[in-house]
Amino acid sequence: MLHDIVEYKRIEVREKIASFSIAQLELRAAQARPVREFGAALRRPGASIIAEVKYRSPSKGILRSDFDPATLAHAYQLGGARAISVLADSRFFGGGPFVVGQIANDAGVALPVMYKDFIVSEYQILEARAVGADAVLIIARIISEQTLAALLKLAAALGMEVLVETFDENDIDMALACGAAIVGINNRDLDTFKTDFARTERLFRRLPDGVVSISESGIASHQDMLAMAAIGFDGALIGETILQAQHPTAMIRQLCGDAS
Repeated sequence: MLHDIVEYKRIEVREKIASFSIAQLELRAAQARPVREFGAALRRPGASIIAEVKYRSPSKGILRSDFDPATLAHAYQLGGARAISVLADSRFFGGGPFVVGQIANDAGVALPVMYKDFIVSEYQILEARAVGADAVLIIARIISEQTLAALLKLAAALGMEVLVETFDENDIDMALACGAAIVGINNRDLDTFKTDFARTERLFRRLPDGVVSISESGIASHQDMLAMAAIGFDGALIGETILQAQHPTAMIRQLCGDAS
């Protein structure tokens, strides 16, 4: 599945460049609203949740029948999320850059917004800033070290921060070699969709002090959040648990250990 998505992304980027040039995108990026600090939001004391907005997933299908991006973003903010991740992929996850932009430019949303996609090109980094995103998620295992370094450099030049998603030792070593300041460890294999927290704990030991660490996928309870905090993670990226809850605001509070 991951291979198919990445191959489609390369085709999609070529088609986008043909219809909306890099020069046009650079102009739009320069006119975007000021960047909000993503990493600083995650470093604050207490539970740091990046709450995700996505309509569906390849493994679970539609996640929320009353899906409304703006309503969810407001609910996440009210619940105490520190940032919002928004799927920028339409073919596999039912999102899109326009959904990222809708939330990033909502006058009622003050949280930093992360553009989440299967990023293989600098065009996607520019697109993220053009729609108002403050950060991007890059999956290390789908690109080369040279490409990752170039993407990190461009994001920094645009004022954005990058959450580099890793899955194994090689991913982490590559991310650190390229200077990644925020590293996520995916608890779920993107090929098999199996979750393994024990593997995550082993991988965490490779992260040096000073790197913001994010646990990704499979976190379903306050106990899971406590387990991740005990390992040493600074925060967690959570999607399905919140999206499938009847009341997302209450679920975020529950995950954070707030019973109110």
